[in-house]
Order: sequence, then C-alpha cells, then structure tokens
Amino acid sequence: MNRKIFSTLILSFLLLTDIHFTQPVDPVSISITEVKVGNLVVDQSEWKNLSIVENEPLSISIEPSGEISDQIYYKVFLDGNPFSIHQTEKKLLFNRLAVGTHILKITPIPSSGSEGIPLLLSFSVTTVKPIGAKESEIVKSGLPSIPYLDYFLGGLIIVQFIVIMFLISRKKKSITTPTTVSVKSNSGDDELQQKVLALNRKLATLKDELQAQKQTTELLRQQLKEVNTDIQDLERANLHLIEQKEKLEQGKYKLELLHTQKEEMFAMAIHDIKNPASAIRGYIDLLNSFDLNAIEQQEIMLSLVSTSEDIVKMSQDMCSILAKAMPEPTLSFKKHDINNVIETVLNQNASYSKTKKVKLVKKISSQLPELNIDADKIEEALDNLLNNAIKFAPQDTIVELSSYLKDENKKTVVIAVRDTGVGLSEEDLRRSFQKGATLSAKPTGLEQSSGLGLWIVKKIIEEHGGKVWVESKLGFGSTFAFELPVE
Repeated sequence: MNRKIFSTLILSFLLLTDIHFTQPVDPVSISITEVKVGNLVVDQSEWKNLSIVENEPLSISIEPSGEISDQIYYKVFLDGNPFSIHQTEKKLLFNRLAVGTHILKITPIPSSGSEGIPLLLSFSVTTVKPIGAKESEIVKSGLPSIPYLDYFLGGLIIVQFIVIMFLISRKKKSITTPTTVSVKSNSGDDELQQKVLALNRKLATLKDELQAQKQTTELLRQQLKEVNTDIQDLERANLHLIEQKEKLEQGKYKLELLHTQKEEMFAMAIHDIKNPASAIRGYIDLLNSFDLNAIEQQEIMLSLVSTSEDIVKMSQDMCSILAKAMPEPTLSFKKHDINNVIETVLNQNASYSKTKKVKLVKKISSQLPELNIDADKIEEALDNLLNNAIKFAPQDTIVELSSYLKDENKKTVVIAVRDTGVGLSEEDLRRSFQKGATLSAKPTGLEQSSGLGLWIVKKIIEEHGGKVWVESKLGFGSTFAFELPVE
C-alpha cells in the first residue's frame, strides 16, 4: 500500500510540475495612464470589466514603461481593424462605439525597429450601464491568464498530501488492530485511493485543455505576426509614395521657377531690343533730315553698326536659351573701364537726343578704378536710364550723365543720370522700380512705355552686388543713379 501511495504522489507531482506558463519578455512595454468616460476620469481601481453606455465617448491615454531612449511609435487595432492615433499626443479617443464587446490592441515600436510587448484591453458597450460594472480589463500579450486554475491545482496538492498522510497514519494503526479492523481499513484506503485517481484524471483533463488553449493562442500569435508583416509592407509602400510625391513637388517647383525666369528674360530682351531699334530709327532720321558732312555721316554709320550688333547679340542669347531650355545665361564678370561703357551708351543715344532736341552733357571722372562687371549688362542698364531720361525730357532741356568715386564704408563707383524735366510724384517714386509699373509722366514724343526699363536696371545692378535709387521732386527734374562695388 505504501508503494501505491508513494507512486500516486510522484505521478501527481510530475503532472503538476509539467504545467507551466510562459510569458514573452520584451524590452519595451506600455501602460495606461488615464481612462476617461465622457468628462469623468475613471479611478484606476475600476479599470477591470470596463463597461460604458452607448454613445459615451471613451478616452485612453498611454505611455511607454521604464526608461526609453528611442522614439516610440504605436500600432493600434480595434477589433482587428487599424485605428489612427496622434503619435505625439499618445491618446486614443473613441466615439459612437457599437453595442457589444470590443478588443483593443496597442503595440509599441521603438525607432530601432523591433516590436515591443503589445497591450490588450477588453471593454463592452451596452445600451444601459450595468450596476456595479467596473471599467476595464487589461491583459499583456502572451498566454491568457487563468488565476483560478493556479488556486485549484494548489488545493489539489494540499488535499492529496492530507489524504496520503492520513492513509499512512491509518496503516500504522492497522498493525496493532484485529484482522477484521484491518480489512475494514483496507477498504477505506481503496476508496480514498480511487478519489485520488479521479482527481488525477481531472487534472490530466485540465492539462489537455490547457495544451489545446496554448495551441490556439500560438495560432493566433502567428496570425497577428502575419498581419503585422502586412502592415509593415503597407507602411513601407506608403513611405515610398510620400517620397515620390516630394520629388514631384520639387520638380514642379523647378519647372515653375524656370518658367518665371524665362518670362523675365523675354520681357527684358523684348524691352531692350526696343531701345536700339529706336536708336537706329533716329540715326536714319538724322541721315534723311539734315545735311551732314562726311565725318558726321561716318559717326552715325559707326553708331548704326554698334546698335545693330547689340540687337544681334540679344537675338542670339534668346535663341541659345530656347535651344537649351535653360534659364538666362549667368553673368560674365571681367575687369572693365566703366568710362568706356559710358562713352558707348552716350554714342548710342546721341542721335535720339538730337531728334528730341535734348542736350546731352557728360561729367565723368578720369580717375575711376576698373570694375569687375559684366560690361554688356551694365551697358544695358545704363542705356535704359539714359534712354528713359531723353524719352521723358521736354525740348531744350538738359540730360546729364556723370560718374564719380564714393568713399563711405567701402569704395563704390556711382553713375547718375540727371534731367531737368517734369519730375516724379510721391506715388511715382514709390512705384519706380516695380515690374510693369507705368508712371504718371508721359513721353514727350508720344513714344510707348512698357514699365519694364527701371525694373530691368534694378535687377542687373543687384546681380552685381550694387544698389539703385531715384531722387526727384515734382516740377524740378529727376536723378536716377546706381553704385557698383570696387573689389
């Protein structure tokens, strides 16, 4: 009998010790910091069996547990469906939940890429809130928790131990009792042994059920892993689409910038072709209207050639830009004598001033240093200023072109065009260098004005690191000037 009892005890111990619960251990986990139903904060002691009334808003705040150095992201699923969350606010808000039981899963993902421990939350929504219902039940990922089974198995061990000790004591007493008593005792021992065996069979049944539950949980875990893999693939695809969108936006911006540059370049070119074309016309008028000696005719012919070359060069630049689909060519900086540029512009506008009966006066300094400039562009800017001054000057007035060295914080060369015409109003001064701005003064020879000349001057001078300005008073003429740095 002692061997049977001992064997039964060993078998029970082996069955009990074979039952174990595994809990995955991951470095990152999360916890709930606050639960609110409507505007009321639910006490932490009531976070079990959470039940809310239909249409009541539910708010759940979360945060990572422990000391986390990485950036944490969250993947949230409600009843298996993805649920969006503001990563910075770490708060989930539910409105108009359907009646029934819901399961919420939240998985933390550090920036290192490995998933942390998911958090599961079960809660129910009813049409009427049950009396005494508690607020939520939170279960960490892994195998489901079965607290009553632990108590039951512990109780079985204690009962078995008491029964075995009782049988051993009865066996010792049976040695000194009559044979009839011993038979009765053996009958009682058999009955107790049958009860122990029945308990062991129940314990084995519970073990089989637990094993089946483990298999079901493992299957669910594999399915969740596959779903998470699909979600990660979708997230990567979404990131790729975002990158493509950003590249398209950058390409669109570059195209818009190129279009703007082309529009400005064509506006400048068309405007600047107009000035030399008008000069050529003036030269022709001089040849037709006046008796000129051979020297004067030679000077006019040289001016015609120079002006025609300017038109050809502008046309070539435009053709080059159209052929290459590029923005306007960059400036070509070289050392130049600014007075040579001034002389060229004066010669180009000499016939125009004679036709308008406007006297040209030059006051240029002979001690100017060479400047690092694009001579063609500076010539273009100065020609715009001088041509404008002649265009708006009344007959028998003076247009003066001057240059001098200015020494303030650093040396600069100033070039100014002054006229004794009608002057500018305050509104004209404010709008002088705006693109397309047409001023109140009208050309004295009924010429056309596009409003681009002063804007072109400002653009060219600023590209050279200089600045442009105007000084004027209505009825007392105007002075348009610009300065260039001496390097």
